[in-house]
Amino acid sequence: MEGLIAGFERRRLAGKGVEIDLLIGGNGPPLLLLHGFPQTRMIWKAMAPLLSRQFSLVIPDLRGYGRSEKPAGDPAHERYSKRQMALDQIKVMRALGHGRFAVAGHDRGARVAYRLALDHPDAIERIAVLDIVPTAEMWRGADAHSAMKAYHWYMLAQPHPLPETLIAANTEFFVRWTLASWAGENFSFDAECVADYIACFSDPASIHASCEDYRAGWTIDREHDEADRGKNVIKAPLLALWGQQSSFASRNPIETWKNWALNVQGHAVEGGHFVPEEAPQAAAAALVKFLGE
Repeated sequence: MEGLIAGFERRRLAGKGVEIDLLIGGNGPPLLLLHGFPQTRMIWKAMAPLLSRQFSLVIPDLRGYGRSEKPAGDPAHERYSKRQMALDQIKVMRALGHGRFAVAGHDRGARVAYRLALDHPDAIERIAVLDIVPTAEMWRGADAHSAMKAYHWYMLAQPHPLPETLIAANTEFFVRWTLASWAGENFSFDAECVADYIACFSDPASIHASCEDYRAGWTIDREHDEADRGKNVIKAPLLALWGQQSSFASRNPIETWKNWALNVQGHAVEGGHFVPEEAPQAAAAALVKFLGE
């Protein structure tokens, strides 16, 4: 599957030592859109046409996901650190002529987005984070509740090849269970998008990459966050959106993000974790308003 959105052109550009597959389209100031786990760039299928009226969109598959290159992990998990994944996006955006841009990310993509804002403040105009709090806050808040609601953080971070082997046993079941259990009540995903998620995630290299992504979250990403805590803050204006039925709704996202950014605003939207798909109209309207301020 090619992971195409009508009206967008497919490109393949060099990231930081890997090739990144992406879509481009629209007119206006540049806006980078980053997807999460266990998905692909197709999470933006409903929002992209709404945003392309006012922005030049760049919609990649993250390294390790979708059609982008999937290098094997390394002992320090640096290849899937959000710092490294952020460098992919800097390279891509510069290749497209965008030295300064806005970024919106969901789930793992939002973790890449805030690392972009922390590491490359001169490049980021504004940032939107959809249904997350920082990685270090997730681990600091780990308890019995999170162990049940966010079990995948613990499972996927286990040593290779345990989680890879378990997921590979029935990848389609795992993806469908994950989507259904994190979405709001009675939500139905776009069938084309689900087919893309399953097809791409069924690649053993993608399963391994996603586990490395979470192993990095437990190790090097957490270390980078803790090194920045109280010292390096996000200077770009930050918008936080989250689903009313998401587990993040109970984590006081605005107050949490105020510890990490100078200028924070945001609110809940209808649905669960998958904001770009469950509330595309509301999320697009919020982004247009925020990015136009």
